[in-house]
Amino acid sequence: MKSTAEEKQHQKLKVLGVCGGIGQGKSTASKLLVSDLGCIAHLDADSIAHSVYSPGSQAVKDVVSEFGSRILAEGTNDTIDRKELGKIVFAERNEMARLEKIVWPHVKTLLSEKIEALKLDWEKEKKDDATAIIVLEAAILLDAGWDDLLDGVWTVRAPKSTAVKRLVETRNLAEEEAEKRISYQNSSRGIGNIDAEIKSGGITAVIENNGTLEDLKESLKNAIHDPKSWK
Repeated sequence: MKSTAEEKQHQKLKVLGVCGGIGQGKSTASKLLVSDLGCIAHLDADSIAHSVYSPGSQAVKDVVSEFGSRILAEGTNDTIDRKELGKIVFAERNEMARLEKIVWPHVKTLLSEKIEALKLDWEKEKKDDATAIIVLEAAILLDAGWDDLLDGVWTVRAPKSTAVKRLVETRNLAEEEAEKRISYQNSSRGIGNIDAEIKSGGITAVIENNGTLEDLKESLKNAIHDPKSWK
């Protein structure tokens, strides 16, 4: 068991979840928190999720068990053909839900391990820093049930017109496709139902992103030091 002193030290480092829909600016906000505002690390859940598909991993075995050998890469029995799997899960929402139910717990395990390792490294340095914060970026962190890992949940929000413009300019999408992708996420917690999540405590702060990078940075800085932005 940990001593009281160890527990107190452990609690000094916070884990912040940053969510928001496509084109809202959550990645930009997450990176600013580390590069300009002193947070110690940025964990991108999407990147970590890719690693659970390592050939032969338990996640791969579980996904193949659910969807069958049709999703295996040709000539293998332990590697998923991501393109083939994508055709299935993006065609029907219920298919995506089946996949998420399998994969999300595996991703959470990896996230927990990475967070714990970062905490231990930070404790060894014995820093006492108001911005001792690990940033976890994930559009779906509330739907995935990862909020118990977090000391705060911030959603980054921009006007739809701004988000569409960003997607057209940065991802070379047609305006119609950009609008479709934004609408697809509206049923996700922390994206399309922000007011309800604020009332329930699921979201602890809303970061408005409808101005310049400096405006965004100032909003993030204010939220860091506002006790109401944390659980």
